Amino acid sequence: MLTRPRLPRRARGFTLIELMVGLAVVGLLLVGAIPMVREWMMNLQIRTAAMSIADGLSKARAEAVRRNRDVTFSLVWSTGSSPGALDNDCQLSARSASWTISLDDPTGGCGATLVVGDASEAAKPRLLLRQAQGDGAKDVVVGVYDATCSTATGETQVVFNSFGRAATSPAPMRCIIVRHPASETTHTLRVMLGTGGSVRTCDPAVTERDDPRTCIPT
Repeated sequence: MLTRPRLPRRARGFTLIELMVGLAVVGLLLVGAIPMVREWMMNLQIRTAAMSIADGLSKARAEAVRRNRDVTFSLVWSTGSSPGALDNDCQLSARSASWTISLDDPTGGCGATLVVGDASEAAKPRLLLRQAQGDGAKDVVVGVYDATCSTATGETQVVFNSFGRAATSPAPMRCIIVRHPASETTHTLRVMLGTGGSVRTCDPAVTERDDPRTCIPT
């Protein structure tokens, strides 16, 4: 007896209701994730700025030792329209994450040509390096404090001598706190400058003494 061939079953698709439910679930997940992503981006800006300042301090110290002379690290503020560039309008500022390394006072000269070769032949302020706050950390603010990170000092510069030590006059920046003004829940990071010129970045939220991120003296 002949049998009737079985036709393949038609693949079942999604109904309109199922699609609407799926889109609603995805939308809820995205709404819940947006604050977390925003918080992550702000924390990233804080870390970027803190690492940049720490790197600048370390480079200034190294340049002082290499050149066997005083080298100045300065926090500066620029009125330029781009956060990624410094212009000649820069002023010393204890609230900015932009910085310069120079042999003279950089005020009014952040747009100068960087020193190449013999520094004695360069025009003041004889800039060695500069770093704008940039798009990666454009919204952060900093505060300069004493060694305990409790009393604001408003200092804007550190002068390293030929031994790599921070000069005591003017008083050096000992603690630079980096934060994001748009949130009270983001981490703050500290850039600490030791009396001998050592530089380190730490997280005040870390309380374990054996954790290398802690700000607690070991």
